[in-house]
Amino acid sequence: MRNFVLFFLILLIIDFIFSQLFFLDILYKKKITAFKNDITYRILNEQYLYTFKKNSSFMARYNYEFANIDYQINTNNLGLRDSSVRDLETEKVYSIVIGDSFVEGSGLNYEDTLVGILNKKLNFEIFKKFEFLNAGVASYSPYIYKEKIKSLINSNKWLNVNSVVILYDKSDVGDNLKYIDKPNSFPIIKREYKNPKKEKLLNDFKNFNFGSILTEQTMIGIFYRDVLGASIEKLIQNIKFRKILADKYDLNFFEIGKEELNTMYATHQYEWLQKYFYDPLWEKEGKKSIDFAFENFIELKSFLNERKIDLYIVIYPWPFDLLDDNIRKKYLNYLNKKFSENDLNNLIVYDEFLKEDVSQSIFKYYLPKDVHFNRKGNFILSEKIFYTLSKNNLVEVFE
Repeated sequence: MRNFVLFFLILLIIDFIFSQLFFLDILYKKKITAFKNDITYRILNEQYLYTFKKNSSFMARYNYEFANIDYQINTNNLGLRDSSVRDLETEKVYSIVIGDSFVEGSGLNYEDTLVGILNKKLNFEIFKKFEFLNAGVASYSPYIYKEKIKSLINSNKWLNVNSVVILYDKSDVGDNLKYIDKPNSFPIIKREYKNPKKEKLLNDFKNFNFGSILTEQTMIGIFYRDVLGASIEKLIQNIKFRKILADKYDLNFFEIGKEELNTMYATHQYEWLQKYFYDPLWEKEGKKSIDFAFENFIELKSFLNERKIDLYIVIYPWPFDLLDDNIRKKYLNYLNKKFSENDLNNLIVYDEFLKEDVSQSIFKYYLPKDVHFNRKGNFILSEKIFYTLSKNNLVEVFE
């Protein structure tokens, strides 16, 4: 037994040394690259918190509980996500689409994003004169939408905009509360890249956290945590969700389909944000945040009206409110009341996702086990937006 313990300790020491010198750099190469790129290319902005660096190309990573998706981001001379690194044409007319990670297109290549699909709908002759722009960035919210749109238009006198399309997201209800005191500006703090692996190691040694060193800084520990431990955790969660579904819908435990399981995973993502739509937080914070969002929409509408630019606000579902009729109706009723009171153009894109079985719809239109749309989900949104803008002569005027 003593010899075995000694052998295991020697093995761990050798593992630790080689992990620090070689293995971890290889294992975490993409993660470290994405982290460096976030520091380098997602730059702070005094007026609207942060944006993309202009005329850049880099690999980004969308991390969520069940996947890490690497995707390419290119930006134009306005610092907006684009199909390639380029300067925009000054003679074109533009429609600016803005939102958070849904519009940025987290985890998606440009051609699969909402704006990428919208531009694909334009024939060659129209595209020479008109184009959609993607001003979305992850974690934006209505206060930031307003500030960024105003900045883009005021700072670029050559930019000819005929419409602005805002995608108002569920997460905005939580995110927008951070700006309810209407900050005049955001501090520009110098950000420096520090290797997260080395920083974590130093902190663990400093705090004598040897359990963390073992599970995060050696290949044996990482295998135990990310392969064995994660597999067991996923198995337990799978059993838990199967039991919930079997009990709730009187189904056979072993015959529950992948669509139903996917729905359970998707509807349990970002549960801390979902709480804003249930009492007591709905009455205390949810409505308060929506009211503040509409203050920003009204201010932006006034700014745009002076420049004869149309404003449209798009509302779309998350998996959890596709599944919950009461929450969906309560949320949409409150929004419709606000839209009516303030005479704001709006597109409610819900029925299109409720035409088929909810589990099948979630499986079909969202990233696996997530709340963000895939290409098919973005296509549904693009159809409604394109039709509405065309009907109001904001696209077809150029044909």
